[in-house]
Amino acid sequence: MVLSALSSTYQLYKQDTDSVAAWLASTAKSLGFSADLSSISTAAGTGRLKGKARAAAKKEAASRKPSSSPTAPKHVINLKDFVPLAEYIAAKATSVPDTLRTTIDRVITVRSGFGAKLEQHGKVLSEVSDAKHQYFIRVLENVRQVLLPLMPVPKIPQDKSTDEKLSNRFAGLAVYEPSQEFLDAPVLERPAKTGDDTVIYEAETETSFEHAIFALTSVINDMNRVRAHIQWIWSNYKIGIFELAAAAIATNTAIDLVRNMMEDILPLLNRNGGLATMLRQFHVLQCLMKGWTMDVIFTESQDNFNYDTYDVGYGTYFTTYRLLEAFIDVAQPQDLPLYKEGMFGFYDPASDRSRKTGLQKYEDDRALLMPFFTELMTAIRCVKDWPVKDEFLRGIEELDRTRQVPFYAVFAAQVFLDTTYELREDIQRPFDTMVKHTTVMDNDIKLHFEFHAKLRIDTWPATNDMLMREVQRGIKWIGKDPLREMQAKMYQRAGLPMPNNESHRLFRMSPVMSGLFLYHFRSRHREMGLAIADAWGSIQYCQHLYNALRHEKLLDDTWQDMEVLTANLGEDSFYVGGEVPKEPRAYFSKFCLQMGTSAAAMTKKRRKNTPLQSKSGPRGLKAASPVLSMFNARYVGNTGQVDFTPEYVSQIIQLSLFEAEGAEEDGSLTMGQIEDPKKLKEKKELKHLANEGKRKRAKKAIDNGNIPLEQLIKPLVFALNAESIEYAFPYLVMHRWCWRLLRAVKDSCDSCLRQLYTPAYLENESQLPWMVGWILMAASGLEGGVSDRRPLQLAAEAVKCFCEVGTSRLICEQVLGQQMGMPVEFVEADDSGDDDVVHHT
Repeated sequence: MVLSALSSTYQLYKQDTDSVAAWLASTAKSLGFSADLSSISTAAGTGRLKGKARAAAKKEAASRKPSSSPTAPKHVINLKDFVPLAEYIAAKATSVPDTLRTTIDRVITVRSGFGAKLEQHGKVLSEVSDAKHQYFIRVLENVRQVLLPLMPVPKIPQDKSTDEKLSNRFAGLAVYEPSQEFLDAPVLERPAKTGDDTVIYEAETETSFEHAIFALTSVINDMNRVRAHIQWIWSNYKIGIFELAAAAIATNTAIDLVRNMMEDILPLLNRNGGLATMLRQFHVLQCLMKGWTMDVIFTESQDNFNYDTYDVGYGTYFTTYRLLEAFIDVAQPQDLPLYKEGMFGFYDPASDRSRKTGLQKYEDDRALLMPFFTELMTAIRCVKDWPVKDEFLRGIEELDRTRQVPFYAVFAAQVFLDTTYELREDIQRPFDTMVKHTTVMDNDIKLHFEFHAKLRIDTWPATNDMLMREVQRGIKWIGKDPLREMQAKMYQRAGLPMPNNESHRLFRMSPVMSGLFLYHFRSRHREMGLAIADAWGSIQYCQHLYNALRHEKLLDDTWQDMEVLTANLGEDSFYVGGEVPKEPRAYFSKFCLQMGTSAAAMTKKRRKNTPLQSKSGPRGLKAASPVLSMFNARYVGNTGQVDFTPEYVSQIIQLSLFEAEGAEEDGSLTMGQIEDPKKLKEKKELKHLANEGKRKRAKKAIDNGNIPLEQLIKPLVFALNAESIEYAFPYLVMHRWCWRLLRAVKDSCDSCLRQLYTPAYLENESQLPWMVGWILMAASGLEGGVSDRRPLQLAAEAVKCFCEVGTSRLICEQVLGQQMGMPVEFVEADDSGDDDVVHHT
């Protein structure tokens, strides 16, 4: 799925107003307008700085790296200059595009409808604010009136119902379910700047309360749509559709997108009293819309809040904000806020939330957030370099540092509550999954070192073993619950008994944190497994042998684990050019290319002491899972990367080597691997650019389209989930079984190979992968011109035994299926001759 023109509703509105300003300014300039309007000023301020401000600006400029390309000048067009510019253009009698009229109509409809809705529910606007609101509308109406004679007459009457749908995107106060209005709306066309004007024009940003509450409403509408998509993710996780790490990454990325969207309006909110004031006003407006009156929305109780309005507050984020605001007083700089068990009651996941009163629901929120706050603060204050940070932890970290509640932390806290109430009794299943999978990894690394106690190779330095042990230590460190250890010390220091609560409360309470830590260790474990496989050549050259036996009809059994691995990594991981050899000479030549050697180097004619392998060495396995890999820097490298804009996330999704098949509506939707060579080539190009840190502009599915950013979440979680089997695949286990198979093949073929190539064909066990080359060379007839299939036939006997005892499907059935709970459905090739198909379930 290719996405384009991804914006929040407020960004779309701003793009409308900016495009009107840009057209007016650029067109007037192209017609000779040269008046020195004071309002057409350089953005970010052109006035002369003084004192400390000037010194700080110089210091910042000196430290800033020089830009490789000059930044286009940016100018702000004040509203009072809109009409003079329009009049100048009208006097020149130039043509006016119809897109200008439709854009102005759209903005007027949006803002007038929004203001009218506010006024329907009480006098909430001051006279000054209302005057500014009316002034803005009048300016746009005057511009339209001045230019109307120059505008083309619409050929098709305006579809009022569609236009109303379009304006309702902005005018609605709090939408609680995902809306199709964005998808149903027509393509948004805006007037382009006239000529080759490179100046960036922006309309003057309004600062009135009415505009601020309009902006907040637009953003909260988007927040609630994103929130509903996140609930959809966890409802599907609950029934086994999505894998934990995929669900967690998609959720945290969705919060990233919301944080990015919030940044546009924070200055505006601060000009109108700040986040707390604006959320309170928004809550009041929502209550008024629901039929409450001002005298009962807030009460004379201790905290001045009517909990009967809780359900309204749950959609306005006001109740959640108030809970986070309470953290500020608790988080004293010198002390760790230790939660007293049961102080605010306990949440019962088996209880029926739909039957609870507003106060009872609020008490559930508090009973969940207060102890979790202690867990987050312990990680922030007591553990240096906590390995993985989700947006909730980052938000509380910012709260602790600034003594202010970040808006994105409110959303992250709300998502935390939503997910808890969605999963209910299954809330600890993500923690159990994390423990189960990391235990498998821990045991896998232990078995690896036992297997390689005496088996060494020069291309695997001791430093790599140290990295593997570091992964193992990290798993064991989390297993010991470092947060509980820190809390125990603090209780002891305070002379208080340690509460007898469950261990690992942070992970038991947070599915997102459990999923992100699972991804963290899975990624590091996978990296080590691929490195081992490349260093020893075990997996690649067993695949070469397996392929030859299958094509020579010497093996009817299917090596399911190898088929799954080949399907996930792609055939170009094993064969140069991605072309699978199907006849004896091709088997051998492809083997030589992959090994980084030549056919001549393996013959008896090669010079004495000449190494078989080239200096460049063999080609390694090509890591797949390009979408999951894009999150490695953040959740493994802990780089602090948080610039996940809608455009960037869209580009990540485009890297996916899977595409949707079937339809979600009838339950037939699956993610199938892309087989079209042209599409795969484009994906490789995108991946190459991504690896170089370049961001290629996404192809437009719809020119100037209108796709809401929350629609990114579904394709993202599908793309992540499709790669989960490959990312979790235990390469270390596969390496050990491949090596055991090579030993068995050697035992079966040794006598024949000694006869053909003398005992020198294999000087030590680390050369076992080269044995495959000798077997394939004999079959190719390269030496003497006569094919000798005996080594291949003897190798087939060993591989048959390997398959018949069930070892060939051990990873899919036991490790992935039973131990990890990630079953793989394997479908044999059909009569058409197509390759075996692997489905992830």
